[in-house]
Amino acid sequence: MLTLKLSPQSATELAAHVVPEFQSLTLLINSETTDIAVDDRARLEFQWPDIEGKPLCLEVSVVFRFEAGELKNWLAVAVLPSQQALIHHLRYLCRHHTNEYGKLFHQLVNDFCHSNQR
Repeated sequence: MLTLKLSPQSATELAAHVVPEFQSLTLLINSETTDIAVDDRARLEFQWPDIEGKPLCLEVSVVFRFEAGELKNWLAVAVLPSQQALIHHLRYLCRHHTNEYGKLFHQLVNDFCHSNQR
């Protein structure tokens, strides 16, 4: 199983990785590999600055990926519903920053659209 990593340095950065347009808790991840497709499952190692030691490991499913140019390493992964406690924990960490939700996703979509207009 492929391992992805997310290590936000703040709650604001974590909130920016949340994609609110998807139903389940979905996060944008910059993957080092393009060898993963929609519906593939992976393990997400989540390292939070206040948690020392081993990262939290989440099972995720790829629900969206960019396929063009410099954006092809970005993908959206949904945390599987069987991990409801971890989903609540992640939502709790960024609860005061919901206005940041989707900012990274919208920025990537805008970059994609502008790069295709040239």
